[in-house]
Amino acid sequence: MVLLSSIGARAAVSGLVFFGAAVLWLVTRWGIGLYPDSIVYIGAARSLLAGNGFQFLNDIGQLAPITQYPPGYSWLIAAFARTGSDALEAARWVSIFFCAGNSLLVATIAYRSTASYGATFLAVFLSFAAFPLVYINSQALSEPPFIFLTLLGFCFLERYLRESNGASIYWFALAIGSSCLVRYVGIAFGLTGAAVILFHGRADWRKRFIDAATFSVLSAIPIVAWVIRNYLLAGNAVNRTFSFHLPSLADLLPSLDTAGHWLLPTSVVDNAPWPARLFLLLVFLLICWLARYLDGSRSWHPRLMVYYAMGYGSFLFISFSFNDQPLYFDTRTMALPYVAAMLVAVTVMTEWLRKKRSKDKSWRWFGFDCALIFLFALQFVNGALWLQLSYASGIGFAVESWRRSELIAFAKRAPAAAPIASNAPDFIYTLTARQTIMIPHKVHPWTRQPNEHYGQAITAIGEQMKRPDAALVYFNDEDRLWYLPSIKELETQLPLQVVKKTADGGIYGLQGKAAISER
Repeated sequence: MVLLSSIGARAAVSGLVFFGAAVLWLVTRWGIGLYPDSIVYIGAARSLLAGNGFQFLNDIGQLAPITQYPPGYSWLIAAFARTGSDALEAARWVSIFFCAGNSLLVATIAYRSTASYGATFLAVFLSFAAFPLVYINSQALSEPPFIFLTLLGFCFLERYLRESNGASIYWFALAIGSSCLVRYVGIAFGLTGAAVILFHGRADWRKRFIDAATFSVLSAIPIVAWVIRNYLLAGNAVNRTFSFHLPSLADLLPSLDTAGHWLLPTSVVDNAPWPARLFLLLVFLLICWLARYLDGSRSWHPRLMVYYAMGYGSFLFISFSFNDQPLYFDTRTMALPYVAAMLVAVTVMTEWLRKKRSKDKSWRWFGFDCALIFLFALQFVNGALWLQLSYASGIGFAVESWRRSELIAFAKRAPAAAPIASNAPDFIYTLTARQTIMIPHKVHPWTRQPNEHYGQAITAIGEQMKRPDAALVYFNDEDRLWYLPSIKELETQLPLQVVKKTADGGIYGLQGKAAISER
């Protein structure tokens, strides 16, 4: 990899990267935002820290091996938590660390592609201020380390293509193989990388074939080992079912709307979707037209970023077509294509301006500069609003209502030996590290058939709750786990009495046995 050649420019880039990381630290003052998948990531990290392996609560509230999610992100959280911080705080520092790491990689790629300090500074700024990256960096998501590993891998691939450096193949394989353990979609870059080596390498065909095969085998070792582990422990590879169903146009249109949020305020995209899509198409065609001025001899990076996005997009299309679990083209999913598109767009615009812009001042170029500044400023609207929201009240389970949840506070301070049942043991485990008992499910979550042992399970819960320190913590969100009984149903099956009603639910004990009151 080639770094910036000027000490002053390196210092400026480092300062800008530090500024971006500091802003992220500031706006996550209430804690890292928690996306639904974050519950599993952080819960699994807690399990690792407790010495229980890569496990989380399954649909019936028991710790079980995880196969649907790869372990890499949870490993990182657990590693950061080894310094003495809680898993939630560790997840925050993982995001801050990889926000800075991604910005540094973007700086390297942008400078190698453009040889322009101005373009490099712009790309670095976009790498932490644009909405897709603000979105993923402010939440406990696997995308920041995944983007870091894949970008790093493609930097090593560029070095291999430029210098025929054999050692770069091994580093490329290590980065891509590791990315597969952070997100399964990393497999796409294993296939993309092998194809690029085979068809674009500078050596003879036989050497290129050997290099591609070497990369494919080495990069596949981590994910193959993980799949074997899943089969041995859980009997399935990635806990997914498959059938063939091609996506329709209506299925793909959300990807355009998500991309529209890259350039336009959310209100514009939501209220005028077709004009927003047309605007996005015009920008895309403009970048394609200006790409003819691109000097491909300077760096492989622009072409590799195109392959980077194409490989990812192809994998998403295949996954949508064969995977029975829903795939959403949301801001999280589309964050990686944004990075690639942004780097290509900055490179193309820089090359065009370098070749076509006159040194003489004119109103035409002044107008062009104003339009360009306005276009880039639009990208910061959604990101700035998201940062303001995070700073003011937090995101997801970091919002004030969860920070002040009396149910969570009760579960956290209750004696360790006290049996607590709940309809949200996963929330409690993630937010407090406390394991609770899931109330019996009246319907099997997998077969949707009635639970034939429901009556005995209710009786067993009743026996456990005869202890004076036992409690039932019930959250109001009855629709989240549809197969569990409502609190009204439980009150008809158990002699429950209300200990305390709260804004987000209630604490219950058995009549004549409840001595828990408020701890």
